[in-house]
Amino acid sequence: IGTGTHVKPGEFPWHVSIQSRGKHICGGTIISALWIVTAAHCFAEELPADLTVAVGGVDLSLPLEQHSPDSLILHEEFNRTSLQNDIALILLSNPIEFSKEKIPICLPFMCDMGTWQHCWAAGWDNTSAASSWILLFSFAAASHVLQKTRMKLISKEKCLEQMPHLVGSVMCAETERGGGGGGEGCQVDSGGPLVCSYWDTMKWFQVGVVSGG
Repeated sequence: IGTGTHVKPGEFPWHVSIQSRGKHICGGTIISALWIVTAAHCFAEELPADLTVAVGGVDLSLPLEQHSPDSLILHEEFNRTSLQNDIALILLSNPIEFSKEKIPICLPFMCDMGTWQHCWAAGWDNTSAASSWILLFSFAAASHVLQKTRMKLISKEKCLEQMPHLVGSVMCAETERGGGGGGEGCQVDSGGPLVCSYWDTMKWFQVGVVSGG
């Protein structure tokens, strides 16, 4: 299995870098001009004073547009042990001005696994992941350029064979061999999205949030 492939500017315009003291700590997703969705495990109970959200780019070695958070909302039933309900929202102090490199992701209107096709995950981070919606395994060292890998949704039964401790309602995915790179060498962010297209449309929906495990 090859390494993940570089994301082109504007290809995943919803993907953001959540940073602490200028260093990437987690991924996130633009869902509106003021709101970012990410994983709850990325944070302690309070919002770090030095937290910023970098938007509009794929290369962290270049200057990116920075936004300061106003508040952080963790899921009220988030469990740090089981990572159930590992989801959080960040409210930005100022709205994002949308462009071809800064666009919100669509949110799903149904959860039927058969609905989604052509799924992808991406990230700058080094993560072995389990989540409230997705499971991702065996990823390599971090990259300063956003990487992508194609994913395939799998049944919860198959997922439980490898991760018997899972609890709650979980959607699982695994790397898909071939088709645009991906696999054991690809970086996937904690807090970053699993995105899938709806049949043969060009609309992309976030169906998962990557969690650390």
